[in-house]
Amino acid sequence: MARLNALIPLFFILLALPAQACRCIWEGNFTDLDLDSHTIVVGQVVSHSGNSLDLSVMEVLRGPLYQEQVRVWGAIGNLCRADVKEFEQGSQWLMVLDKIEEIPEWGFNPSTPNFSYGRVGDYELSRCGVYWLKHRNGYLSGNVDDTRRWFYLDRKKSPVSLELVKAFIDGRADKELLAKAAREPEKKQELHTNTRVFLQQQIRDQLIREELESLEEAD
Repeated sequence: MARLNALIPLFFILLALPAQACRCIWEGNFTDLDLDSHTIVVGQVVSHSGNSLDLSVMEVLRGPLYQEQVRVWGAIGNLCRADVKEFEQGSQWLMVLDKIEEIPEWGFNPSTPNFSYGRVGDYELSRCGVYWLKHRNGYLSGNVDDTRRWFYLDRKKSPVSLELVKAFIDGRADKELLAKAAREPEKKQELHTNTRVFLQQQIRDQLIREELESLEEAD
């Protein structure tokens, strides 16, 4: 009976949300997303509460963000967001997030604060594309390049280096290189070497640019 009583407030907030199911246009795999318009972080799931999770930010890859921990709101009602239960406590992820700028009239019920649209200043995680990649030991798993709709993970593909994904986000690597890096393991040995050489060359080029800028300033 106590468990039933605890679920009653959630039942009423779900009734208050618009009745239609989530519908959105599939925005594609990770390399197809418009990454410029989002905040991109790598972080670790600290805890869950209702339809939200708290993410400890390990690294900010894009966007202004100065918080050590952020709250990310997921699916509820007809919202086209990821199900936060899919992200286990302690697991690490690259997440492509959108900041919550305003709350609709139906979006918050003080009686059920843990089940809601979210709070202004927090973040939401869409599921209308590959907005997350699992991180482990410097590598990211997920649908980097597969074109199938609503396809988040191909276990036959190899994880892709976080450093290579960062180069892609910064515009220093193209989607074809990421697609090659995600090939099946038996086809990848040469690509691992080529990717390492590519990243090393990127670092050298950056050092040369900085040295030239320093010389120009000295003149």
